[in-house]
Amino acid sequence: MAVRQTPFDTALAPVVETVARTVGSLGVSEGGTGAAVLRIVPETSVKRNIQAYWTGFEVNVPGPCIGVYLEVAEPKVRWAECYLSKAFRNWVLCFHEREDGDVQLSYYRDYATPREAIEGFVDLSSWYVLTPSDLKWSDVALQADESLGWSEYLTTVAQGSPAAVQESLKKSTIFWLRWTDGGVERTMPVWFLYDAKADRIYVLSGERQQMLPGAEKMREAVVILRWKGKNSQVAEIPASVRVLEQGPEWDEVAEKIAEKRLNIPGLPEDTARRWREECVILELTLRA
Repeated sequence: MAVRQTPFDTALAPVVETVARTVGSLGVSEGGTGAAVLRIVPETSVKRNIQAYWTGFEVNVPGPCIGVYLEVAEPKVRWAECYLSKAFRNWVLCFHEREDGDVQLSYYRDYATPREAIEGFVDLSSWYVLTPSDLKWSDVALQADESLGWSEYLTTVAQGSPAAVQESLKKSTIFWLRWTDGGVERTMPVWFLYDAKADRIYVLSGERQQMLPGAEKMREAVVILRWKGKNSQVAEIPASVRVLEQGPEWDEVAEKIAEKRLNIPGLPEDTARRWREECVILELTLRA
């Protein structure tokens, strides 16, 4: 059905990450029921001669690419193929087994970018492969080729966006924040404190190391999470922002922030008292 597997071309790493994000949004994992299988493998020099009605055409990806295959064997054979490349057209092909046992092309389309193609693959394979088989994406088992370097990060992303977000919040101390200040859009890296028990994020603004323009007026923002130690984005999530008022809650949160902040001399309560005169504390609640 497909072409021979080859060693992974590391230039395609961003494409693999895009695939992982898409898989994560579907809830596909290595623990699926196995009624359907989603395989992700490196490919090269893909050439497929397809007969569409009375006219034939050729799918040709003359270089390294990522192959994504969704396969169902029962009650009838159905499958979809997706070829993702940074340098060539990206293809999605869907097939089904006819009543007479022959295989027929159900639908095909080409795309300009890998992102468009993997999104198209999800839509088309859902319609032409899973729906006729009475299956959902939660029934699909994931099989990723070892050569792709399906690392802890990619596994976490592929297991679902909520899990990836939680891992990033727990293991990181800095994320990027985007907000609008007086009509001007601003984006900057900020140090944050994540309270896992309360599921709240706190950001301090006003000290010498971290000044967020217009923080006291901020009511909404976008949190851009990245994987610790990698230049890889996990998610962009809108957040509601509440400016904490001075009082017991403010003091409690400020002391927690001071305890976690490195290289600050003195006791946390002393630091919190100093911050009270010059800083704003933002409480962020993710809306996704």
